[in-house]
Amino acid sequence: MRSLRLIPTACLAVWATACAFTAEPLSHWAFQPVRKVEPPVDPKGWSFNPVDQFIITKLRETGLSPVGVADKRTLIRRAYFDLIGLPPTPQALDKFLADTGSDAYPQLLERLLASPRYGERWGRHWMDLVRYADTAGDNADYPIPEIHLYRDYVIESLNQDKPYDQFLQEQLAGDILAQQGPREKYAERVIATGFLALSRRYATAPFELWHLTLEDAIETTGRAFLGLTLRCARCHDHKYDPVTKEDYYALYGIFDSTRFPYAGSEEFQSKNFPRRGFLPLAPAIESEPRIRNHERAIQTLQADIKHVEIEDDLAKQVAGLKERIQAKQKQIQELASGVASADEVRAELASLEQRRDQINKQLQEKLKPLQMELRKLQRPGAPRDLPVAYAVCEGKPADALLQVRGNPEDQGPAIRRGPPKILTGTAPFSIADGSSGRLELAQWLTRLDNPLTARVMVNRIWQHHFGKGLVATPSNFGLRGDEPSHPDLLDYLARRFMESGWSIKAMHRLIMASKTYQLAIAHDETNAARDSGNQWYWRFDRRRLDAESIRDAMLAVAGNLALQKPKPHSFPSIETWTFTQHSPYKAVYESNHRSVYLMTQRIQRHPFLALFDGPDPNTTTDTRTESTVALQALFMMNNSFVQDQAVAFARRVLRATRENSDRIRLAHELAWSRPASVAEVQKAADYLQRYEAALAKSGPREGDRDLEAWTSLARILLTANEFVYVD
Repeated sequence: MRSLRLIPTACLAVWATACAFTAEPLSHWAFQPVRKVEPPVDPKGWSFNPVDQFIITKLRETGLSPVGVADKRTLIRRAYFDLIGLPPTPQALDKFLADTGSDAYPQLLERLLASPRYGERWGRHWMDLVRYADTAGDNADYPIPEIHLYRDYVIESLNQDKPYDQFLQEQLAGDILAQQGPREKYAERVIATGFLALSRRYATAPFELWHLTLEDAIETTGRAFLGLTLRCARCHDHKYDPVTKEDYYALYGIFDSTRFPYAGSEEFQSKNFPRRGFLPLAPAIESEPRIRNHERAIQTLQADIKHVEIEDDLAKQVAGLKERIQAKQKQIQELASGVASADEVRAELASLEQRRDQINKQLQEKLKPLQMELRKLQRPGAPRDLPVAYAVCEGKPADALLQVRGNPEDQGPAIRRGPPKILTGTAPFSIADGSSGRLELAQWLTRLDNPLTARVMVNRIWQHHFGKGLVATPSNFGLRGDEPSHPDLLDYLARRFMESGWSIKAMHRLIMASKTYQLAIAHDETNAARDSGNQWYWRFDRRRLDAESIRDAMLAVAGNLALQKPKPHSFPSIETWTFTQHSPYKAVYESNHRSVYLMTQRIQRHPFLALFDGPDPNTTTDTRTESTVALQALFMMNNSFVQDQAVAFARRVLRATRENSDRIRLAHELAWSRPASVAEVQKAADYLQRYEAALAKSGPREGDRDLEAWTSLARILLTANEFVYVD
């Protein structure tokens, strides 16, 4: 009888179907080399830069005309939220508006790109893709206290504008690169492999259903880096794309030749499995002596415990009593077969058992400190004074056996490790002896002739600036994905990305400097009749803020946002963990830091992020949903977080100036990045007056009415569409 196995949902409909490849997949645009494209000439001179030359050409071909450019207030708010995920301060607004020089906008972009807040904003985009979470995802969803190091690595790498090819290589093979030096790069490169270590864990026992964890690693690598869905090829040749089941198991072998860490699970306490596989953040020559000392300390403690259990006077008394108890039990059995009464012997037995339990309790009390100390040493899986990362390293290299129809118990031939054959090009792919193949895979992904890696990344950058990609399916460039709306522009950006040294910030500068990015959201009836979805970018699309930006903006406007890097999450001590599938780990840690630093679980969603369409940490997320549901409105009206920010916002405004009209103007500047109109000032003043009059009837003290009235107005400003949308 075969054991239960999990089959990818997408595969069920085509369980036994094999894909017969035709010329269509092989000639698909995404599998062709990135072309060298020159920007088309704009004879009318509308274009600002190469992006505009491609956009205006397509607009004219389709009979469309771009609307006008956005005003400076709109533009600064757009740029702030795009690059750092926060609203501009009134001081920043005044500075930008007062600067009439031609370089005012480029200088604004440089200030934002240089801000530490930039990495926090764009790091969150990356964390969506790599399904970041602070827990493992097993039945009990065990915490991973060390994984915040990977989060911080992502943020810092983006702030440094680390070349994307290096960024990618470190995440797939940083442990190998760390061995190559320099010493100062060792820790961050090891930490970078948290990308793979984050692969979802399943069930209960250590490394249980391991084929599913490796499937998650393969699928996330394929979608995040290549824009390809690979999971379906686990059971059969891909139904649509030229990816065979042999291609899948060629990648499977690479990751199966890698040693992953074990973060703990329900079996953690029931079978005393310590955490293991966490990598030291120092080279072996520095870390191994400490590890050996740690292991010797464990062995010494185990020997001490064993000695007490055998040689201690209490242990000997317990052992002697056990022998006497066994003798009495045997005597009772013998008496039971005859006619003599065993009552007296039973009384003696009960007395002996009581005495044994009393002495054994004393023995256990004596052992308890030693056992607790052993628990403290064993459970972390590493010396407490040795910093470690939730990371991967090289395992035993071996080619994987093909799993027939995705069943790990029904194995076929061995498949040589490597990338999908359709993408290998003419250059041979070889794996060094003793290597898993991860470094070679990482280097192959970032080769200049790889047709997908650069295209996929520049499309993601474009998507986060415009709300949609040039390819509308950002993680599916295959035959079932959408064709690019501007294929020449996509290839121009991809080639320029590679030629610029894979600089993400250079892409921001190019895209955001374009007139296309600076267009207003104005509606045009003629254009809308031809292109209602704005596929050709004749205007800028209005967008709702994502969950993190809504929360961060509220904290910022209220003056409550903590901008310093937070301390690690306050997880319970490892030796106290007793989580099970019936009592899994669940926690929400309050924080006034940016939302990118919130503790994020896989199974137990953070209540705010889940409500406002945050990413699913169980899988790679390339595009956030944008729902409008009643619960969001109820949250805005009733949740204590919103109330607290409204109170702080009101106090901030009340402290700033004494005149109500000035306060109203300041409140609008802080919340909406614009001054209040004369009508809005009057409307707000009337509202405050009516509110205070109503409060006078209901009983609050006169000194409290002002704050309550302003808190109500502050909540209105914080929950208005103009606050949660960007033009």
